[in-house]
Amino acid sequence: MRRAGFGAITLVAFGCACAPVAVDEPRLPIASIRSTQFAAPPSPVTEAVPSAEQLTALLAASLNYSVQEEDRARLFDGPSEGNVSLARAWGAQPDPQHIDFTTVAFTGPDTVDASGTGSFRGLEPYSVGPIPFVRFDNEWKVSRAFACGMVRAFDGPDACE
Repeated sequence: MRRAGFGAITLVAFGCACAPVAVDEPRLPIASIRSTQFAAPPSPVTEAVPSAEQLTALLAASLNYSVQEEDRARLFDGPSEGNVSLARAWGAQPDPQHIDFTTVAFTGPDTVDASGTGSFRGLEPYSVGPIPFVRFDNEWKVSRAFACGMVRAFDGPDACE
């Protein structure tokens, strides 16, 4: 008798496990909503003589697409409203090089050049610079003229109009 009972329980358990599940409603796609978080731009560089580290951070942020476009536009000299398309094109490099500045040299009133080393995709480091920076509204900025020259060479003239 015990065997019969055990077999009956086993059949019932298998019967329940194999029963099809009826679905009355179609499955609706589920939207996942997440807040967009952007990286903060660097603090304004207002010292009379910017350090190599400050200019490294400034240039890196100007290329960083995780920094909001409007914030990147403020990192170039000139009115930021006129730099939005430049910031978009300048930061759109698919695999930008990493640059660490090691020297800063004055080149004129409110202008400096920074030089250092660059690296790209694990290749041997190489010399970079001079890259110009200008003082605009009492803050050091990436030279718009330099950035526009680079963008025009690769992306066409539209970014700097």
